[in-house]
Amino acid sequence: MNVLKKYIDQNNITKYQISKLSGISQMTLSHATADTKQLSNQTVKVICAVAQALDKTPGQVLDDLIALESSD
Repeated sequence: MNVLKKYIDQNNITKYQISKLSGISQMTLSHATADTKQLSNQTVKVICAVAQALDKTPGQVLDDLIALESSD
């Protein structure tokens, strides 16, 4: 499973909500959460959008994602 998709699910937020709160397109989020998309290939734009929607810093989100990926 895509680590970003897992992270979004664990934080009880939808791609639609992230899109509305951050202004990033739902299509961009759909591509970012595709099963074949690796964490190392995520863009700063996506990380920042998720961070904004969750009221976190991009660094916090990236740290959380790295920890989540390591635990798999």
